[in-house]
Amino acid sequence: MSELRRPRGKGFTLMELMIVSMMTTFLAMLFASAWAGFGQPSADTLVRCQIAQEAQLAVTSLAADLGGSLPNAPTGVRENGRLVGRLSVGSQLKLCFDGGDLNGTADWTDPDVVITYYVNDDNQLVRWNETADTDFVVASNVESMSPTDRLEGVRIDLTFLFRNESRTYTLITEDPW
Repeated sequence: MSELRRPRGKGFTLMELMIVSMMTTFLAMLFASAWAGFGQPSADTLVRCQIAQEAQLAVTSLAADLGGSLPNAPTGVRENGRLVGRLSVGSQLKLCFDGGDLNGTADWTDPDVVITYYVNDDNQLVRWNETADTDFVVASNVESMSPTDRLEGVRIDLTFLFRNESRTYTLITEDPW
């Protein structure tokens, strides 16, 4: 009698499927660990760039106002809009720019222009023109602002917080008068 042979089916054996499954899982784990190695530095760079960008916006605005005259002062009399006073009140920085009769002193009332910088509850650095009652957000992700009067100027520490990364920038200025 001859042995009856069964024809082999078209498909994979259970052993072949298990081996392919284990190899695929191993490759997926390798790719995941490699991707994590590339992804984390990219995320860190994004956070640092966001903080640096917000710090640049804040410093640019502060430097423009602390430079000695209002950036938006109209042309004409050179002394109009000149910085004549600075005051640190808690975590706020107040700047007084000469206006009206140009007496060269900080009156802190109209017609002088008073600009106040402060951090609001949404962690935004705000520049408020008290005289015109207008404000705008200068920078976001600002955890705190600490102005400190110095003998002939001011030191401003700005702390930024974005995605659990914190950086502090210090701006030291001299009074223009």
